[in-house]
Order: sequence, then C-alpha cells, then structure tokens
Amino acid sequence: MNFVSTRGGKEAVKGTVAVIKGLADNGGLYTPASLPKIDLKKMLKMSYMDICAEILCIFFPELSNDAIIHIVNGYNRKFEGEIVSIATYGSRSFLELYHGPTASFKDMALTLLPEILKESYKIEDKNERILVLTATSGDTGSAAMEGFSGVDNTDIVVFYPNDGISIVQMAQMESANKGNAHVFAVRGNFDDAQRAVKMAFSDVELNEISRKNSINITSANSINVGRLISQIGYYFYSYYSLLRSGVIKYEDKIDVSVPTGNFGNILAGIFAKQMGLPIDNFICASNANDVLTQFIKTRRYVSDKTFHKTLSPSMDILVSSNLERFLFLTSRGNGEMVRAAYDNLQSCGEFEWGEELPEYIHGVSVNDEETLATILEVYNEKKYLIDPHTAVAYKASNISDKHCLIISTASPYKFPKAVLSAIGGGRKYESEIEELQAIEELSKTKIPNCIFSKLDYTSPKEIIDKDKIINKIKEIMEK
Repeated sequence: MNFVSTRGGKEAVKGTVAVIKGLADNGGLYTPASLPKIDLKKMLKMSYMDICAEILCIFFPELSNDAIIHIVNGYNRKFEGEIVSIATYGSRSFLELYHGPTASFKDMALTLLPEILKESYKIEDKNERILVLTATSGDTGSAAMEGFSGVDNTDIVVFYPNDGISIVQMAQMESANKGNAHVFAVRGNFDDAQRAVKMAFSDVELNEISRKNSINITSANSINVGRLISQIGYYFYSYYSLLRSGVIKYEDKIDVSVPTGNFGNILAGIFAKQMGLPIDNFICASNANDVLTQFIKTRRYVSDKTFHKTLSPSMDILVSSNLERFLFLTSRGNGEMVRAAYDNLQSCGEFEWGEELPEYIHGVSVNDEETLATILEVYNEKKYLIDPHTAVAYKASNISDKHCLIISTASPYKFPKAVLSAIGGGRKYESEIEELQAIEELSKTKIPNCIFSKLDYTSPKEIIDKDKIINKIKEIMEK
C-alpha cells in the first residue's frame, strides 16, 4: 500500500513513512494511492476491535500482527466500558462515538495514532525525539493530549482558540498541561492555529532546529493520514451492527449525516463507501460557517468570509483541510488540479473547482436557533439527549428518505450551556457543576468522570498571539 501527495509529484511512500512525516514534502496531504475493495461478509461477525485490526492490516502491511493487536488493544487500556454504541429511533440511528477518555469521537482515532506512530518509528529505524503539533477547535486537543501524554521521547503541543470552545473542552486540555504535554490558548480562531501548525512543517528555522536536535515534527490533526485510516473502522462496524439488530437487511444502502468542520470524519466514511460499504448518500452538515455547504452547491470555495462563533464550536472552521483529499479522490488523483486550487486558496482566499462533484455528497447548514430546537425536539420525542454537533447532523438528515446514520461526535456533557439553553426551561445556573448535575438529572445518565474530574481548571495558563505560535514551538524544541 503506497501513499501519495494530494498535490502531485512522484513521491510515493509506505504508510509508516506517511505517518511519521505528517505532511508531504510539497505541502500536500498523504492519501492512499488506491482504496481496495473489501469482502463485506468477511467482517460481518467481527468485533469493533477486530474490524479496526483488519483495516490497519490493509493500509499498514508493514506492521506485524502482534503490533496491530497491541495498537487496537489501546481501546481496552483507554476505554472503561463500551467502545461504540448505537441508539436507533425509527429511521434514524445515532452512532455514539463519545465513550472514550475525553468523551469525544476524536478518542476513536487518537487512541490508536500514538501507538501507530511508535511502531512506525521502530520499523523505519528512527530514534529522533518526536514533536507532535496539533491545532484544535475543541476536541482534538484533549484527545491528542490523552493519547500522547507520558509517551517516551515525545512532546505534544496543542493550540486552541482562546474564545471559541466550551468550558469543559478547555478544562480537559488545561488539566493535561504537564510533563510532555503543552497547551496554549491563541488570540485568534481555529484557522489561525491550523495555518501556523501547517507552516511549521516548512519553516526554515524550525527545520534547522529539528535537524540539529534530532527532532521529527509530525501532527495529531487529521492532516496525519494515520488518524484518518483509524476512523474507517467505525463505519463498517455501525453498518454490521444495524444488520445484526435487524434495522436493515444485507446490502441495503443507508445514508450518513456527519457534523463536519475539517472534513476528516466524513472522508473516512467516504473511504469506507469506496471500499464497498453500502452507503448511498453523505450529508455534510455544517453550522453558520457554511463554506462546505456553499462549495458543495456551487463548487466555489471561499474562506475569506465572516467567521461565526456558534454553539457547535468544533465545526467553527473556514479552511477545511481534508477537503483536499476528497478532491484528489474525486478527480481520480489529479494532483496538479488540487495543487492549483490550493495555491489559489492561499493567495486569494478562494478557488473554483473545475469538475462536477459526486452526486452522493450533499451540503446542509444549520443555524444556532435550529440547533437548539433540534436538541429539544429529540429530547421531547425520544427522551434522548444529544450535543449541538449531533443536533446539526440530525437536523440536516431531514433531506434523507432512507435509514440514516447520524454520527454523534460528542457527549452532551461537553457542551452544558448549549444543551441547557435548549432543554433547561430558561433556568440560570451558578456554576459548571450545577449545569452538569442538571443534565444528569434531566437525561437520567451519569456525568462522565473524564469531565467531572477536570472542572477545577477554569482558565488558560498561557495565552499567546497567533503570530507567536511558531516562536512557542521553537521554545519547546530548544528545551
């Protein structure tokens, strides 16, 4: 299995090399050179962990069976109970991906990525210190810090927007700010942080420091293809679960609605579709930051527009990194076309895509008012509580006339203010703990310990300007 750059060129590398490098030398993202078809019946009775192991075997044949077993056993080490759960109500099923150590779907991939990276280093006979750079709109940061915390010879550095995430998201990151894990609040938005992290890979001074100090810079963001591959498994598992429970029949096609910001989660599902999973349509569900919705409708991508802070902050993104991989896939590997588009995006803040997009991709935007109304609707009708991101995906699924899988990306406890704005009847709460206890009472569920135990951390330890991100990375490299 080879991985190539989305921006063309002759470079083709093994999966282990792609994971170590993070970005291709020409600035593109590594993506599989091809997507193999899978025998659906082969995995029909497999557990979630066995399916993940099967996927890793396909994309990383360099890894030994023992290494892959150790990697997927990370779920046993990190998850206290069930890994994945599905709740079905009529023609809608919610794929709950928030039962991990930080109550977010990011745990699904970031439980595996540190060990994939570690095993890749062994195979490629690398012994440099590892510097993992991460920009986060809320959930990736805490999941990455949880995954890489305490890993030998590794530093994890996370940057998050100071004014644009929930109290719980901030508390989870700041509580992990110790040892080899470093986190900084940025005066700016997620796109500012993501742009700086990408620039770090090509920064001349940082690369010189890296060379002198034997440091390898990589990423825990979904620009790292190891994270993307690690997400494919739950699409296969969810389809088989619906089969086993009698919700659908073998080879029935379903639709999937995904709350989307950086396009990684939905792209993993699109990869699964290309590998043979019977998915008909994908609904790319966005909030008021509707760059993806508009692109899908018009084929014109415009990032230079008003940035909105919404109730679904993990989707508050104007530059969607993984769209680049999608365009490479749908253009049948036309790296030159992708490179030209992203050169225009960097220089002009927009580009027009010259090919028709697949008919299976649909864009829907949902505003905050609709998000709150949807949380209340689902709670009243189903006695089931969802977070704002899941609400966006559920509302967007109204365009589907099939059985639709809603990708539920975070626990409602991660966004207590938004959830209580929807179902709390206007009551005011004195503290975050009161808000969480109110949700606990209303939902008849328990506050996840990974949230409850972090609430002492209510403010950032260090806030930096966005133009100081590279300098901060330099400081950590020179320690």
